[in-house]
Amino acid sequence: MDFPQRPFYFVRHGQTEWNLIDRVQGQTDIPLNQTGIQQAAIAAEKAKLLPLTQIITSPLLRTLKTAAIISEAKHLPMLLDRQLIERSYGSYEGQYLDDIQRQHGLSDDGSIDRVLPSDAETWAQLVARSHAAVEKWLTACPNDVLLFVGHAAFFRALYESLGGPSTGAENGKIYHFIPHAHGWQVEEL
Repeated sequence: MDFPQRPFYFVRHGQTEWNLIDRVQGQTDIPLNQTGIQQAAIAAEKAKLLPLTQIITSPLLRTLKTAAIISEAKHLPMLLDRQLIERSYGSYEGQYLDDIQRQHGLSDDGSIDRVLPSDAETWAQLVARSHAAVEKWLTACPNDVLLFVGHAAFFRALYESLGGPSTGAENGKIYHFIPHAHGWQVEEL
């Protein structure tokens, strides 16, 4: 099946305490902190201006709360999809990013992707999962304008699967995925 060539929106959950202190979160279920709740409220205000008709969210606490705040502001239903869950970092979850970087001789801004433990989800697995999850909903809801509420690594993997450069998503920001003749463009709103 070809990936549907129609626009959709994506928002990364608001900030958590683990985001703030650079602790590897992955699939560990951490709630939003106060800043994260404020970021979700700002995203909800922006979402009011968008023609959204459906919200699809990861079931983790941080995404559920972000989606609920947007859902309440837009008066839209929320559907849960476990495929939107964040990447598993295996035994690295709960560890501090700088400790992992130091252990492996990585620079402070160095990605830990190439030193992940064997119990972590591979990048290829995440790319395939992110692409399949969004494709499934775009195909199942052809007349809806969808907002996906998810996670940073999921966002990067999705964008990469659509042929774009691997970029990051900031907490609480809404991104518009727009197809064009040579791939996809992603705009931060």
